[in-house]
Amino acid sequence: MMQSIRTEWGATIAAACHASSVPESFLAALVANESGGKADAKRFEPAVFAHLAAVLVGEQKNYGSLGIDALVGYIISRPGPADFTNGLRVLRSLATSQGLVQIMGYEAIAFHLDGVNRLQAPESELPVAIKMLTDFAERFQLDVTKDFFELFDCWNTGRPHAPTADPNYVPNGLSRKQLYEALA
Repeated sequence: MMQSIRTEWGATIAAACHASSVPESFLAALVANESGGKADAKRFEPAVFAHLAAVLVGEQKNYGSLGIDALVGYIISRPGPADFTNGLRVLRSLATSQGLVQIMGYEAIAFHLDGVNRLQAPESELPVAIKMLTDFAERFQLDVTKDFFELFDCWNTGRPHAPTADPNYVPNGLSRKQLYEALA
């Protein structure tokens, strides 16, 4: 799998990492962990959908940094009819992780992307991943050149030292990072 990722996405990964300190091998391992190298990968998250819907109906003040104004603004700016069905379709896209590194659709709002579909374009998705990793590093005082265990944990859970749903997530990532380095 790592050879396949290197062959298909190596240049795109290198371009995304070029202006940062994030190693290409880390980003490649993240791709392996999250999508196996499939740029069109998607995963709907029902719990995220429920939280976003709760914000829209006023049962919850916000979901992370997203409040009702940001959600409504994004939903009404999307193409399609201004009706309930289209609103639900857009909300579902915000609650769906996308692309090579499975970034949640709602990050399209936070990163001012012109649509969730940009998270399925590796050329625009991977730079967002670099920004997110850099944010994790700054927020939790991590070094993107060596705190790989914690960075995999952050990517999967939102914070370091939190249990991942898959107990092999971090070990797999570390192993895949080494495999990618061995391909150089």
